[in-house]
Amino acid sequence: MSFLARASFAALRSRSALCTSFSSKALVATSAKALAPAAGTNIAPADGHGAHFKLERYWAAAMLPLLPASYFIHGPVMDVALSVALVLHIHWGATGVIQDYARPFVIGETLAKAARASAYLITILLTVALFHFNYNDVGLTRAFEMVFSL
Repeated sequence: MSFLARASFAALRSRSALCTSFSSKALVATSAKALAPAAGTNIAPADGHGAHFKLERYWAAAMLPLLPASYFIHGPVMDVALSVALVLHIHWGATGVIQDYARPFVIGETLAKAARASAYLITILLTVALFHFNYNDVGLTRAFEMVFSL
């Protein structure tokens, strides 16, 4: 056997020994031990994000019958109910997008604060505009009926 063949065979043998010593099971076990909390530490829940997400899903499901009902039932109570439902749904969606994509380490601390503040500003402006439209004009439900009757 030539020197080159023996050297390549030895390199392959040492590489396979190296690969078997760092098997995936060993890496998973090692990383699981490293990531496990120390004994006696108390891990707090995730600040109620699960409850908030569940509330958003229930709210969205409750809006399903509200939208067709608002086409047939007109009046100030339905206008306010539809306005509040839409504003909350839009606000939760916008703040979710901002929390996911406008993080301080991505766009900077100042822009992240401005993005969060703009979500609340837009929500306030939308609420005022819808209530103004409901009070001083035909109302949201009547406006939808007028648009769909064209």
